[in-house]
Amino acid sequence: MSADLRTMRYVLVCLLSLTFNSFAFVLDKQNPYSQFRKWNVGLNGTLELEFKTDQPNGLLLYTDDGGTYDFFELKLVNGALRLRYNLGGGAQIITVGSNLNDGHWHKVQVARRDEHTSLTVDGIVQRKTSRGKEYVFGKFNTNSDVFVGGLPSSYNSKLTTLALPSVIFEPKFRGSVRNLVYSDLPGQPPRRQELRHSRDLKSTRTGNASGDACERRDPCQHGGVCISTDDGPICECRDGDYEGAFCERDKAPSEATFRGAEFLSYDLTQTGGEPIVSTQDVISLYFKTRQPNGLLFYTGHEADYLNLAVRDGGLSLTMGLGNGKQEMHIKPSKTRFDDHQWHKLTVRRKIQEITPFTSFCRVSAVVDDVYSEHSHVAGSFTMLASSRAHVGGSLNARALPGARVHTNFIGCLKKVEFSADTLRLNLIDLARTGSKLITVTGRLEYACTATDSADPVTFTTRDAHLILPKWEAVKTGTISFKFRTNEPNGLILFNMGAKPPRADLFAVEILNGYIYVHMDLGSGGVRVRASRRRVDDSHWHEFLLRRTGRDGRVTVDGANAEFKTPGESNQLELDGQLYVGGLGQEYSAARTPPALWTAALRQGFVGCIRDLVLNGKPQDLTAYARQQDSASVRPACHVLMKQCVSSPCQNGAGCSEGWNRALCDCSTTNYGGPTCGRESPTIYLNGSQHLTAALGPEHVTQTEELLLRFRTTKAGLLVRTATEGSADRIELAVAAGRVRASVRLGDREKNLLAGTNVADDKWHTVRFSRRASNLKLQVDGAQPVRGTLSETILGKASTLEITTIHLGGLYHPEEEIQITSTLPNFVGYLQKFVFNGVKYIDLARTLGVGSSNENNHIYDTSNIIFNGKFVKPDSLNVYKSVTFKSKHTYVGLPLLKAYANTYLDFYFRTTEMDGLLFYNGGKKQDFIAVELVNGHIHCVFNLGDGVVTMKDKLKNFLNDNRWHTVSIRRPTPKIHTMQVDDDLEMHTTSSNLMLELDSVLYVGGVPKDMYTSLPVGVISRQGFEGCMSSLDLPGESSSLIEDAVVPSSSLVSGCEGPTKCTHNTCANKGVCVQQWNTYVCDCELTSFTGPTCYDESIAYEFGPGRGIMTFTFAPSAVADTETDRVAVGFVTTKSDAVILRIESSNTQDYMQMEIIRGNLFMVYNVGDGDHPLGDETARVDDGAYHVARFTRNGSRAALQIDSYAVIIRHPQGGQQSTVFNSMARITIGGGAGGARSFSGVLAGLAVNGARPLDRAAAADPALALRGDVRRAHALDPDLNRMQQTPPSGYGGPGVLDELVYSGAGSGCRDDDEDACVLPDAGSGDDLITPVYVPSTRRPPKMHKGDTSGKLMKPCDDEDCIEGSGAGGEDIITEPEHPMTSSGVSSTHSMTSPTAAISTEHERERTSPTEARATADTRTTPLDHDNIHAATRDTATTPDRTTPTEDRTHTSPQFTPSIPKHTDSTHYTENNIPDYEDHHPEKETRTPTFEMEEERIPSRGHADYNGYEHEITTKWYHPKTTDNRVVPPESEFFATIVGIVASVLIAIILIVIIVLKLVFKLDTSYKVTEDKNYQQSASAALLGNQAHSSYQTGASSGPSNGNGGAVRGLQPLPLGRTAPAQPVKRDGIKEWYV
Repeated sequence: MSADLRTMRYVLVCLLSLTFNSFAFVLDKQNPYSQFRKWNVGLNGTLELEFKTDQPNGLLLYTDDGGTYDFFELKLVNGALRLRYNLGGGAQIITVGSNLNDGHWHKVQVARRDEHTSLTVDGIVQRKTSRGKEYVFGKFNTNSDVFVGGLPSSYNSKLTTLALPSVIFEPKFRGSVRNLVYSDLPGQPPRRQELRHSRDLKSTRTGNASGDACERRDPCQHGGVCISTDDGPICECRDGDYEGAFCERDKAPSEATFRGAEFLSYDLTQTGGEPIVSTQDVISLYFKTRQPNGLLFYTGHEADYLNLAVRDGGLSLTMGLGNGKQEMHIKPSKTRFDDHQWHKLTVRRKIQEITPFTSFCRVSAVVDDVYSEHSHVAGSFTMLASSRAHVGGSLNARALPGARVHTNFIGCLKKVEFSADTLRLNLIDLARTGSKLITVTGRLEYACTATDSADPVTFTTRDAHLILPKWEAVKTGTISFKFRTNEPNGLILFNMGAKPPRADLFAVEILNGYIYVHMDLGSGGVRVRASRRRVDDSHWHEFLLRRTGRDGRVTVDGANAEFKTPGESNQLELDGQLYVGGLGQEYSAARTPPALWTAALRQGFVGCIRDLVLNGKPQDLTAYARQQDSASVRPACHVLMKQCVSSPCQNGAGCSEGWNRALCDCSTTNYGGPTCGRESPTIYLNGSQHLTAALGPEHVTQTEELLLRFRTTKAGLLVRTATEGSADRIELAVAAGRVRASVRLGDREKNLLAGTNVADDKWHTVRFSRRASNLKLQVDGAQPVRGTLSETILGKASTLEITTIHLGGLYHPEEEIQITSTLPNFVGYLQKFVFNGVKYIDLARTLGVGSSNENNHIYDTSNIIFNGKFVKPDSLNVYKSVTFKSKHTYVGLPLLKAYANTYLDFYFRTTEMDGLLFYNGGKKQDFIAVELVNGHIHCVFNLGDGVVTMKDKLKNFLNDNRWHTVSIRRPTPKIHTMQVDDDLEMHTTSSNLMLELDSVLYVGGVPKDMYTSLPVGVISRQGFEGCMSSLDLPGESSSLIEDAVVPSSSLVSGCEGPTKCTHNTCANKGVCVQQWNTYVCDCELTSFTGPTCYDESIAYEFGPGRGIMTFTFAPSAVADTETDRVAVGFVTTKSDAVILRIESSNTQDYMQMEIIRGNLFMVYNVGDGDHPLGDETARVDDGAYHVARFTRNGSRAALQIDSYAVIIRHPQGGQQSTVFNSMARITIGGGAGGARSFSGVLAGLAVNGARPLDRAAAADPALALRGDVRRAHALDPDLNRMQQTPPSGYGGPGVLDELVYSGAGSGCRDDDEDACVLPDAGSGDDLITPVYVPSTRRPPKMHKGDTSGKLMKPCDDEDCIEGSGAGGEDIITEPEHPMTSSGVSSTHSMTSPTAAISTEHERERTSPTEARATADTRTTPLDHDNIHAATRDTATTPDRTTPTEDRTHTSPQFTPSIPKHTDSTHYTENNIPDYEDHHPEKETRTPTFEMEEERIPSRGHADYNGYEHEITTKWYHPKTTDNRVVPPESEFFATIVGIVASVLIAIILIVIIVLKLVFKLDTSYKVTEDKNYQQSASAALLGNQAHSSYQTGASSGPSNGNGGAVRGLQPLPLGRTAPAQPVKRDGIKEWYV
């Protein structure tokens, strides 16, 4: 009974335990924390709990001693559980686990015993030992309660009661907690704890959770985290920029204004609390200031510190950590951060433990997400600590550790956040809400009150301008501003009306250093000089204009000038917009009044403007600049150092100082561009050619400036303006050896003469200018000649209407006839024609004028006609070249100035197919990118109305390691052009939207994480690798090293050419594939592996017990192939075996490599019969290591064994099949059914890139092994290494000349560019890689008729003498071959995309007598079925032929057709080629061997691009020396042997001649041939045995499974004479000699 009672009690206890365990309390936003009784930890104690959550961070548990020292903090940090505690001897940290936010329950135990403390999570334990002498945890009576999930908000106002004050700012735990067990009374055992405030929490039965409200509907926006509650989902706004129930509202920015006496701070040491510690922290803030120096942020603990400040307009960071210190200064070139614009600063630090005593801290600082610095510090530290911090300053900024500035910050700060692991403090928000953590010094204003209207802006180019609303000054108005410049001419303000017939006008300009005001109320204009002194002195000047009715007063620097407008009108009606800084190219000069000279000359203002006030209302120019042309109009106004000091102007051009820019005068050079580095477009006119620009009927000016360079030997018209119905003109001409300028206005005319002997066929520069009636003419650098038109008259009498400008000759555009003139047309060269700021020759080239009969519009009412031709420069002037050493290298330049017009020029050179060259992102959808895609240039941009892609249409690929030029322009608002070398592409848009860019211009690539976010249309996913040079941007020639705002250490100055492949880079005939900074070895056809094809491949041994290996392609990998590549290495002593067989899954197609009588053969059938080829000259059953290489392209194929001749086969006649259908299975070690099994070792088998032996070693299920086959761990080194050719690194000078460019990357290298074939657009899959192939040959055979007597083996680098090609360009010489043929040489074209086929003419084995006898024999057409690559000199007589006699046989065996003339056998010494059809989309650089009947030798076949290559080989004469290396006795013995041999040869020749005369043998062949035959595998073998016939003993063909293998070869007796009809025998064909 007692036993039953105990059992019932046990069961009841278990049930109660299960019942309690099924309950847990949930912590969420509505229930942020729970509070339990005190933990009686004392000296010994444990605490246990279980939790589950899906949040990686959160405070799980906290308790302390009431605010003195001791505490326990348990929190999740990035999914790991961290225990931080202090028992009086200093804080300790224990971290256990990972990915604990997986939504599963995890059990935690904290245990301590004296100085030892442990943390256990799911059975994993970590321990620490506390320092000090006292280990008692506080006092039980004063200790705090245990808080789970967070702390009450009341602690915000009493941080001094917390031993760890920062705990109040920790993120709250979100999840479930259960089974919290510890002792809550002295002397009591641990027990399950009950909630002290259970009414504030909700309990949930964990096994029966209701549906998740967030899963049904997640209403949170802007990254808010949804939390399910009983009342529905609520949102926790993690992003500090948003607030509201669903994080839907923009949060008011936490910003403040600092004036130098205000700052924020906290000091945890004052409260007695522990510092904030972490393994990583982040400081982020935004700042805006006009001051170049000021403290931004400081934090530290004891000797550790981090100090951030604005210093000299840049960003300074100093850090001390442990015993390591680090300092960084971010100050980009031409970019400052004291421009009163918002800048974002982010600093990250992260500690990584290296050893128990040493840690590593990485630190990075990034400004505006662009300008960055990275560094690191190593030392004896484990954590980052912060016990105090300062924001915006301190009582003594100079005294702070690491201080580099001594002043507090003046300006605005916002969103100052300090994050340490899970802790996140928004310091300005805390100060604004009155947090006790933050101390505020001074009267801080929580808003940025600094106005931007007074901020200056800088106009950096003449085209830079801003557009504001019109100036409202109908009856009265005021306008004032301040300006600063050192450039003497520029339009500052322009506002025009549209009232007919006259338009009201207001304008302010600087002309020749003085301020002029233009005012026209519609009844007449007035021009007032407002300044008494020059204002182009780089100082600030004040301008003020007051106007009432017709009266006005202008004040410049306190000096007044009054004026009155003429006429009766007293209202200024301005309908147009107010232009500030200029008009830009898009504004037509025809719409400006003639009296506004800077507008006519297109001279915008370059300098600074600030404090623009219209009618008392300040205008925020910086805001307009941000919205419009933010690249050309920059905030702030800084005076930089002198620009000409660095001599930026090239080619002897003069340099003058502009406003923060160098002005290069290129007029006396043949170069143009911002720094005179780029060749100027030059045109040639032959006397009947001309360039005409039509400007329209409304183009009226009072001033003109003209620049022109010419070169001629004759007198002629240079340039002339014309007007319909008027004789007014400006005319420049070469007359009597001088330059004559003639100006006519009405009845006034003036001629000026300058220069001497200018028709000397040398370049001369002529400048002409007119200012109303004042004229000036200058030739070259001589003193200018001046003159006037009677008297200076302003107004209508001094205006010139220009309809057309004629350059080089007169032309009537409507009648298209030449206008008669007293001057002959110009004959010679012209360049640099600039008229009133428009470069017409450059514009004609940009628009492609002259390339078609269509006129290309310049502006809405203008066009150019040009029928001359542009002169191509002799060479490119490469300057400021750099090398991008990898695809991950990139740099950043300041924002591209492309708002209204685009100007981007550069050269590049590479061997890579693809890469991003330039990218500049923009606002909304705007961007521009230039990239290399499949060897061609793409320019991609979006103006907001869709992506536009322009592609070059060059017929050659551009990754040919040559310099190529790229010019991208936007000459008009709607026309975009791209010129790559000589190819011009143009795109016309339907709108004239502006390109609104921001950030920086990335060059060479972008950061790695940006590629996935690049806009649609940009294809590149890697950077550019190669050289770039001569980069010209608007107004500057940028240096990618010196001017980079985002620099890169991987960018090097100069163009470092690619790491070159050499003749012995890859071992064992591996193909060296050229890349830019490296090379790779293609080992597919070597049977070896490794980086240089030197390592042994995986090998298998096939024993005598018939081992078979079968590889089956996966169904998805079964494919039709037009080209095949097979290579294998083998060792065997078996003279008859099948090495491998490749079969189709649904056709009779097959390929079989086999050994017949010790010789290797390959038989292939792609649907048109068996095609065998083999090499009978090399036996492979000798137990040595051999490598067989086979390639097929269509019906053509080639086979090579080791370094022997390449055997080539090209079947002729009929429709040849080219595709191997459905390649599905490879049988290795035997034929079909295991017949004729192989025994020996096979290694490195590669079939079209697949390596079956490697897969077998990896236990690939696609491989099946049967019988006696096993892995061979190593080949016999005596058999293997003796066959290898090791690599020997780089070669000497001159190896670049032996590069063979293959595939799509070859480009056209023909001397005649017209011979190049335009690549098809679909050739993008071809890899563009230059390939180098070693050139090795067997020793040549000597002709008896060769008189040189000194020809040796081909030149090797170690044996070459001077002139042989070593150390420089290869000089290819050819021995003199005796001509033995009067017939026509027959060749056939074979090409290779990846290997160079070096060939030699094999010497005739016959004597000269025999050769002459052969010339008299009758011939039949050449059999093309079995050809060896490279011809042997053959004597033929084409007009004497005998038809072939046909015979029909029943046996499927065949005897090959033998021509009745001497067969032409062709050999290639060296590597086996990969034959490639010459489709238009593939261009190769390999030699072409042509064997087409009735073609002249060395003439290219039309189907093969017309390449002409000689079949040559290198020879050299031996080095002569006086030192005897052979003893005299040996020489004497050799002489005797030679004499005896000569006598024997003579006797043999006599016998042969006698026999020939006696028996009258016919040396031609008679053949009986079945028209319907299957070629046997022995075709190559039988076809080369001249005096034997073989009879096949058994039928062999595709049907018998052996693929045409030959068996039972029996010799037939040789007859003395050939019978009239061959004896018929079953199953054979016969021939007789």
